[in-house]
Amino acid sequence: MQMIKILGIVAVCLGTVVMIGCGKKDKDESARSAETVGTQAPVGDTAEPDYAKIAEENRKALTEMNKGKVIESVSATTLKALLPTELPGMKRTNATGERTQTMGFDMSNAEGEYSASDGSGANVRIKLTDTGNMSGSMRLGMSAWTMGQYDRETDTGYEKTTTINGYKAMEKYDKENKEGSLQIMVADRFLVDVEGYDVKMETLKQVVGQIDLKKLAASGS
Repeated sequence: MQMIKILGIVAVCLGTVVMIGCGKKDKDESARSAETVGTQAPVGDTAEPDYAKIAEENRKALTEMNKGKVIESVSATTLKALLPTELPGMKRTNATGERTQTMGFDMSNAEGEYSASDGSGANVRIKLTDTGNMSGSMRLGMSAWTMGQYDRETDTGYEKTTTINGYKAMEKYDKENKEGSLQIMVADRFLVDVEGYDVKMETLKQVVGQIDLKKLAASGS
């Protein structure tokens, strides 16, 4: 039964637009069929989905998966305040925050963009995501790498699971293009994504050091 609920949640989350479109398509096809045979087509269930009911069912299922705990995502303002105002040798060029509450799901994120002060073209992007009530079982779909160990190396780069400041992380780097990323799971709820272009991996690790991960973890209390 729990798996059915989970599948239903995923279907609703990813397929709302498709569902609406399919409903319209079914109506159009029924109308065309009636015209073809010259008789009245059977009247089916053409009622619009009860989105309020679906949202409530999703919230209940997510609460069950979170062991009965109702989880609300932190505000976008809170996450945005955790973005560094500047990085060593880089200035912040843009910062945004967003909270999404729809169909029973509650998530928030903040994103900052940084460019090298010397005009070299190096840049970094930081994204902080609160998975909100998607934490628990559903969160695993967003960070399956936290469940094990992984290490892959090529002629030009590598990707591997590691630990940063006590938190499980995924590290990727392309030496040829000098592009890399770090993804860190904090408190089994927050995802920290750091991506860099024309930078060294050591630079990206220094960037992570500029983010108060303990404060991020505490913000969900």
